[in-house]
Amino acid sequence: MKNKTEELYHFLIDNIPSFTEDWLQFQEIKTGSHYSPDAPPEIMEKIKEQTGMYVTLIAESLLQDEEKMKKSIAEWTMQTASDRAKSDTSLTEVTRNGGYFRSILIDYVEKFATQADLDLSVEDLFLWVKKVNRTFDYVMETFTDNFLKILLSRLSSQSMLINELSAPVITLTEDVGLLPIIGDIDTSRAKSILETTLQQSADSGISYLIIDLSGVVMVDTMVAHQIFQLIESLKLIGVETALTGIRPEVAMTAVQLGIDFSEIKTESSLERVILTLAKKLDKNMKL
Repeated sequence: MKNKTEELYHFLIDNIPSFTEDWLQFQEIKTGSHYSPDAPPEIMEKIKEQTGMYVTLIAESLLQDEEKMKKSIAEWTMQTASDRAKSDTSLTEVTRNGGYFRSILIDYVEKFATQADLDLSVEDLFLWVKKVNRTFDYVMETFTDNFLKILLSRLSSQSMLINELSAPVITLTEDVGLLPIIGDIDTSRAKSILETTLQQSADSGISYLIIDLSGVVMVDTMVAHQIFQLIESLKLIGVETALTGIRPEVAMTAVQLGIDFSEIKTESSLERVILTLAKKLDKNMKL
């Protein structure tokens, strides 16, 4: 059986060019996809090279034990998943093309069986097909796992960036900064605002931070707690704070919830707090 399998291995390797062309016939034009026939020449060459490597890995798996097969496949799918994730190639396309690949390879196994001058049995064919299918299943399992990990990591990074951008400390003067908070605040965003504001305030060297809530449409006890925590944390690093822009409906909700802002310096508008600071600065300069 080993000699027969080696013959099949060499048959598949020798037919990589024709196999690749057969597989390319199934591809449809889709802008941005690595599989698209109109992909840039360098991308298409890389796809052909990867397809050839894919055939080689499947062929080699016929001669390997399961542990060695899995090691080879895992290394390959990690790289190809990274390549596909960088393009507009969807997981659906990958799965569909994996199906084409499997179907064509089984056809080549059948072609070998009809052309080879070997004493092949039904058991031989079933053994090859089973082994090929196990390898393909592991390819899809590891590729999907790597592909999704890359996408989830990317989404997490984008989410962190959005959170950072949604709570920027804007430096108004060397000593004064402004934190405009816009939109709804959930637990995750509140935690991000606390962490990034403290870091940005420390990095910029400001001693006074205006927290503008005019873009916040709802304040509940959780949000109020986070604001209090932020103010207390800023105090510990030597930064005074003032709240401004609390909307009437937010103020009413705060009173109804029993949220007490009496210990926190507040102003009715951003313009007013800046004017107050400007007068204080002018007074200090005269002194």
